[in-house]
Parts: sequence; C-alpha cells; structure tokens
Amino acid sequence: MNKALLALIIAPLFALSALNVVAEDAADASAETVKEYTEMCVNWAKDDDVSNEELYGYVLKCVNDELVSEGYKKVSAVKI
Repeated sequence: MNKALLALIIAPLFALSALNVVAEDAADASAETVKEYTEMCVNWAKDDDVSNEELYGYVLKCVNDELVSEGYKKVSAVKI
C-alpha cells in the first residue's frame, strides 16, 4: 500500500519534469511564421466579432496557442 501511494505522489512530478524538458526543447518560430499566425488570428478575431479593446489579447493568445501546437516557443508580443 505504501509503495502504491508513493507511486501516486511521485508520478505527477515525473510528468511535470518531462513536460518541462519538452518545453525547453521547443524552437523559436521564425518572424515569418509569427506574422502568418498573427494575420490568421486577426482574421479569426474579425469572424468572432472581437472588440478593438480585446483584439490584442485575443490575437496574442491565439498566436501562442498555434505556436505551441506546432512545437514552437510562445512569444511575448505580436504586431497587429
């Protein structure tokens, strides 16, 4: 019973450290890739009727979601 409990406690720690290693291995996206995703996300924002006040946050989150899904690191800013 103690071994099972210990395994349940330690397993998530190993999973987190594995995710951290994968995140560190992610490459920086090229400026062209970020630009393409930014344009795509701006178009999606228009389709979703995102207000001007919310546009930047929407696009930044969208771009980072796309970058991460393709194995790239997140960016801290985008040019709209």
